[in-house]
Amino acid sequence: MHMQETFCPECGGKMFFEIAAKSFVCTKCGLFATREQISDLKYKIKVREDEERRKKKRDHGEYLEWWLSKK
Repeated sequence: MHMQETFCPECGGKMFFEIAAKSFVCTKCGLFATREQISDLKYKIKVREDEERRKKKRDHGEYLEWWLSKK
């Protein structure tokens, strides 16, 4: 059986599947989560990163507008 390698959304460490608990466990930070919980964590992290990227882009645009208005 081919098993897809899973990485921890918190620290990036490798996760292994604990059959008895039907959950994944991170070998680095000890995160213990089901597949659904891991998907939710990855989604929340992606949303947060997208929000930060948009804010940085907006801040850059405001700075550029300010800079160009001084000339």
